[in-house]
Amino acid sequence: MDDLVARDGRVLWHPATHLDDLARLPVSAIVSAQGVWLHEAGGRRILDAIGSWWTSIHGHGHPRIVAAIQEQAARLDHVMFAGFTHAPAVELAEALVRAAPMGYGRVFFADCGSAAVEVALKLSFQSHQQRGDTRRTRFASLINGYHGETLGALAVSGTDAYRGTFASILPSEPLYLPTPILPDHEPHELRTDAGAEAPQTEAAVAALRAHAPELAALVIEPLVQCAGRMRMTGVGFYRRLVEEAQALGIHVIADEIAVAFGRTGRLLASEHAGVRPDLLCLSKGLSGGVLPLAAVLVRAGFEDDFRGAPARSFLHSHTFTANPIACAAGRASLAVLEDEAVIERLPARIEAMAQRRQAVARRCAAVRHHRQAGMIAAFEVAPRDGRSVPTDGRLGLALREAAMRRDVLLRPLHDTIYWMPALCIDDAALDRLAEVTAEVIEEVLG
Repeated sequence: MDDLVARDGRVLWHPATHLDDLARLPVSAIVSAQGVWLHEAGGRRILDAIGSWWTSIHGHGHPRIVAAIQEQAARLDHVMFAGFTHAPAVELAEALVRAAPMGYGRVFFADCGSAAVEVALKLSFQSHQQRGDTRRTRFASLINGYHGETLGALAVSGTDAYRGTFASILPSEPLYLPTPILPDHEPHELRTDAGAEAPQTEAAVAALRAHAPELAALVIEPLVQCAGRMRMTGVGFYRRLVEEAQALGIHVIADEIAVAFGRTGRLLASEHAGVRPDLLCLSKGLSGGVLPLAAVLVRAGFEDDFRGAPARSFLHSHTFTANPIACAAGRASLAVLEDEAVIERLPARIEAMAQRRQAVARRCAAVRHHRQAGMIAAFEVAPRDGRSVPTDGRLGLALREAAMRRDVLLRPLHDTIYWMPALCIDDAALDRLAEVTAEVIEEVLG
């Protein structure tokens, strides 16, 4: 495997990776994976504590998903989706519409989360234009939000770390709305109206009202701003913004790419608020975290604005739209969620995670805040004495490096360590995750 890593270093460019960091923290060559464990050739096992960037919901190598992929690949690998259809796409779309809250009528498939967001943005804009609402050409989004890295998705993101370099070539400037910050959010707060009356919520509502005639849609991550250091904003905040926007004729685009499929304890995060966004974007866990696949759930009746003359068509396509193998994986993943009662069994897993999160916080003085929403937990850390640790300012890298030495995959967002493992993680793996997290914090921050 050393040879493979060396060959990788000569020809590959990895995402979100500073090239010079590879000398300090080389890539790991993975040959297999099962459950929450990644395996190197020499027998080393690495605990995947972040679900391979929030995708793995059933764990790696679930036999039903593997079998579905194998069977579908042998029957139909791909066919263009313009003018053709196939059972995996139809069945997956039917299952999504059934599983989602009432009111969704159609599914538009795409390839990745960024593409899903761009589909939704274009659908919203074109819908308003074809209704004669030609002033609605702008989007509202949240400060600290993140919606992907293609230019259209980046244009409605509110995190400078991703957006800043490319700001001058982005197609638009959104109306940025403030958000409440609930730094010590607990799982039970998902059953409350948390954030509804916060000053930031009032300011966001006022901004929507003031700019309503020019706004096509509000783009929003429900409950958790994942790339934004796992900031949790509250069910009440989300509910108020969705209801206010829709009352003003502003479409709501819910970016559930990272938080759907049980991550917050429900199939969809929007269920906690009892709202129905007009367009709901899914990816990551949609295929069980196995293959690239995305979808936009479209409110029933939304398509009426696209009927009539051919010029009113939605001319958006991806070469691999609704790939049969990816759709078969998604269909199998939804079946696992239902047949194995994954959502119904989550409260016990959420409580198990909460107990270990609280134990880490009690043990480590460097933990300033810690929070959890469903199966997403986060720790904000800082040195106790105010020192700059580490001296090069690369706190996230130092924490990740210390975790990998202990065979655990953590990928902190600078000062925020987070857990987002597969929903099937057992107590023994949670114990190991908590112990290593505490050791890493103590080693790096004291």
